[in-house]
Amino acid sequence: MGLCVYNFFRAIMLDPGTCPRPINDGELKAIIEDLASEGRLNGQTFCIQCMAKKALRSKHCRLCDRCVARSDHHCPWIWNCVGSNNHRQFLVFVTTLVVGIILFDYLTYEFYASAAPPDNIAADCSPFFCVPAAIDSFLLSVSLWSTLQLTWTSVLLVTQFWQVARQLTTLEVSNLGRFGSMGGRGGFAAGSGATGIQMGHSHHHPVNGDRGDEESEGEGGHKHRHHHVGLCKALSAPGTCGAFLLNLVGLDRFTRGRAAHGLALGSSTRARNPFDLGVVRNCRDFWTMGKEVGVDYGQVYDVPSDGFEVAKRKREAERGDLERDHDGGGRTKSLLAKLGLRMSTSSSRRGYEPLGQV
Repeated sequence: MGLCVYNFFRAIMLDPGTCPRPINDGELKAIIEDLASEGRLNGQTFCIQCMAKKALRSKHCRLCDRCVARSDHHCPWIWNCVGSNNHRQFLVFVTTLVVGIILFDYLTYEFYASAAPPDNIAADCSPFFCVPAAIDSFLLSVSLWSTLQLTWTSVLLVTQFWQVARQLTTLEVSNLGRFGSMGGRGGFAAGSGATGIQMGHSHHHPVNGDRGDEESEGEGGHKHRHHHVGLCKALSAPGTCGAFLLNLVGLDRFTRGRAAHGLALGSSTRARNPFDLGVVRNCRDFWTMGKEVGVDYGQVYDVPSDGFEVAKRKREAERGDLERDHDGGGRTKSLLAKLGLRMSTSSSRRGYEPLGQV
């Protein structure tokens, strides 16, 4: 209970990861000129509201009026955005909340099972509700309400764990079927080749690998992809129980139209997510806030040509060389200082002689 409350208030109070803004007009002018010269001055790379360069996986929140790094969603529970800096606290809060509700329901069941039933129960009354209500009606009401909340809270928890393991956010899953990974900036987009699509524009540059994928889809892979989308459609078909539950918990936006295709793409190994390092390393990167990938999510603007993993190894190698050079220079200076000290000491000793011996 204490861990749940602590992380709840931490998620409220922590900054979700606000992307930096230019400190002066000169820096802003340089950013705009650089993006314009590269032909990339658009809504994907520049935020008009913040007048700042837009980081990968970030989003401008209209409620908070700021760009949030690795934005997941704006949560009304915590009156704050869930981003790179407070996502851990939010996930721990939801996890402990689900565990707490389950323990509360278990203790409630044990209490009613051990309590003696009252004698003034009507014969035509159902013992399933009447006996607990006669023992403690308030506890029964609270347990039923908490169990109802447990349904969609559990769905939220499972969804969050799945997204962390796949190195995705709620925003990216909902937009994956429409724009691709990171709005087409991540190298993969729905229905496109290796270059991806940008918001509102579709560019397809087929290469040999893409043509091979299309041929394999025609032979068998195409059926496998539609199996995932067909399953989503079957579960979320209008009038079904699945559609009602999804609408009740607010997850129907992930299973409608392009979002359903994006959900299937997120589950597929064909989705080229440059941040995806595998389940274990994705979880480690989530907990270390980008240290596993080697980025600061508030200031990562481009995907390295060799990938984040290779770029991280290069930076670590360069840092190691600099440290070795620094240590070598420091040792050399200290050695020279010691030699100079000894020489000065010996020369001063040779220069001192008793006056009687002169």
